[in-house]
Amino acid sequence: MAEKKYIMRAAALAAAAACVMMTGCMSGGITAPVSTSNPQTKTSYTSDEVFEKLSAALSEYNNDTEFDAVLSQEAVDGAVDKVCHFYPDYFWLNGYTVTTNKDSTSVSFMTLNDYSADELRTMHEELIRAADKITAQVPAGSDDYGKALFVHDYIVNNTRYASEKLGLSYNGLWGTAYGCLVDGSAVCQGYAEAFSLIMQKLGIECGVCAGQSDRGSHAWNYIKTDGKYYWVDLTWDDPEAESSGDFGKLRHNYFMMNDELLLRTRTLNERQYYVPVCDSLDRNYFVMNNAYLNGYFPTEVGRVLAENADEGVAEIMFADETSFRSAVDGLFGNDEIWELSGYTELGYSLNYSCDETMYVLHITY
Repeated sequence: MAEKKYIMRAAALAAAAACVMMTGCMSGGITAPVSTSNPQTKTSYTSDEVFEKLSAALSEYNNDTEFDAVLSQEAVDGAVDKVCHFYPDYFWLNGYTVTTNKDSTSVSFMTLNDYSADELRTMHEELIRAADKITAQVPAGSDDYGKALFVHDYIVNNTRYASEKLGLSYNGLWGTAYGCLVDGSAVCQGYAEAFSLIMQKLGIECGVCAGQSDRGSHAWNYIKTDGKYYWVDLTWDDPEAESSGDFGKLRHNYFMMNDELLLRTRTLNERQYYVPVCDSLDRNYFVMNNAYLNGYFPTEVGRVLAENADEGVAEIMFADETSFRSAVDGLFGNDEIWELSGYTELGYSLNYSCDETMYVLHITY
């Protein structure tokens, strides 16, 4: 996200900061099945039964599972999708093959970096300890929204975005929950799987979805709180690596979005384990913090600045583009920001940045 320093009585200043631009992320998840050697599709196993047997084997770090029947490709695909959804801690899964004989089927997962079973066990225990360490820090008495916000902020503040891994032709730990929580470095898939893992540990329904964004291929989360579904994108709330000072702070532009907000920047891949309907803003970050404005009202901006004076950072989302642009033009084009100094101490200079797609104004003062 580009940012500008705004100085009182400055001679000239652009009306709006540039919108966020980040490169896409490479998924580290399961790839499509490689092949089958027999066209038969008759099977005595349902997809759920295949899932149970696969997950039981994987829990023992056994990546090869035999079935005494010919499985349909649909049953295997559905089972693998379910494994990836419910077990984001199985970080080593890196594709799978399906081999059928006359009356049997073998499903074999390829292992990331060819780790041995002993290595996987040790690394898996490290990952679970790292996740448990975070859950133990969630403030007592937090509701589901508060738990999700704490984990969102913790992951963003403690993970380095592995931009150097983008575009590689192979997967690595940076695309997994292990990379995020143990190594502290990940791309979007790692952020999303880590968040899903911890939410599930906290008893909150959460999953990973993927698609094509205006910055490339991407992965993010959905979450269910208070009976409603929302979208969460930790990666895009992580500030750019070149940011410094106050602009190294996390954002909440993509925390608890509805479908309309999400689809401004991306589309969903066709194959997903589950895609919820997210039609509420009740638990949206800006709504929850009284910083969602239906128009440009300087007094309301002043109120938000005053309410966030202790942190010196105000995040404001506008309901529509017209209100957003009026705010940016009025506050920084017409110097109206300084008229709000009666609400809180603004000093001689401040920084601001804009997300022109999400209609978010971020002010550090």
